[in-house]
Amino acid sequence: MKTAKLVIGIISMVLSVFVLFQSCAAGIVNSLEGSGQVSGTAGVMVAVCLIIAGIVGVATRNSTRKGGTLTAAGFYLVAALFGGILAGNYTDLYFWSFMAWAFAAVFIVDGFYDDAVWEESRWWQQAWLITLALIVFPPAGIVLLWISKRFTVAPKIISTVIFALGFLIILGNLGGVFSTTTPVTADSTALPAANATTTTSNTAQPAAEPAPEKKVYGLGETWTVDGQFALTFTAASLTDERNQFSDKNPAQVVILSYDYENLGVEKNFMELYISSNNFKVIDGAGVMAAIYPASTSGNPQETPIGARCVGAQQAYGLVNASGVITVQVEVYGNNYKSYPASFKLPIS
Repeated sequence: MKTAKLVIGIISMVLSVFVLFQSCAAGIVNSLEGSGQVSGTAGVMVAVCLIIAGIVGVATRNSTRKGGTLTAAGFYLVAALFGGILAGNYTDLYFWSFMAWAFAAVFIVDGFYDDAVWEESRWWQQAWLITLALIVFPPAGIVLLWISKRFTVAPKIISTVIFALGFLIILGNLGGVFSTTTPVTADSTALPAANATTTTSNTAQPAAEPAPEKKVYGLGETWTVDGQFALTFTAASLTDERNQFSDKNPAQVVILSYDYENLGVEKNFMELYISSNNFKVIDGAGVMAAIYPASTSGNPQETPIGARCVGAQQAYGLVNASGVITVQVEVYGNNYKSYPASFKLPIS
């Protein structure tokens, strides 16, 4: 795999420069928006790990010892971990993390694959196939590892732990996507079947009860999801501040102030964190408002069970001057379940 390690090392070094520039831009956006996300910092860490891994991989590609190969694999795994967990709104970082994961698989297999051990040459025991299986579908790759005689027991155990954990993380992310899917329910207005018998009765049929209206919360009202979290908007205040570096020219700038409490949302990758990513703000004319880089006095914080975040703020620019705004909120609780709510907030 000397050629593969050389190519991957060169790609890593070039890619690290591109990721670094993207990360700087993501960090600036996070700072201006006051979102509290660390995707820019995570991207810088990924870029650093990529360039170190690339240099080590290229420098040690011809070495008969495996230390350099496994060191490069370690840095690729760290890059994949940082990027996959902390990407946030920097969505490209998920792709770069997957590439780091793939590069790590190549170096791990090369580091543990013993060419000196005789083994009947069968297609399912080739290093390239084991590597591909570990990248695309780790359970199959783990099986191929264990039936191969070219790996000793210790490398098999280490590789199994690494790739099993990676596979579980991938499944967890997919579970979060599927858990938000709205189940299909039967249509109560469907017409009766063509062969159904029509009957009459002089007994009055009770009228169908209308569906209860969804509650719309107001300023100072607390939206509570039992056993999960509670959220209260405490103010929607106008500010005269305008950012000279912003290309936006809003009719009004409104600062939303809110508190939230973690009643039982267990930590997954991070504690309960309610930010602008959970809000959609609509002005009085029904036009979507955008985040505006105005000064705020408080940021949302990761909040463990039993704790409260008080005084979090986010500024929004309204296209139309309004006296009331609508805030649609969507917060994820345990098992990635989505909880929506709507607020009508008077502007003061």
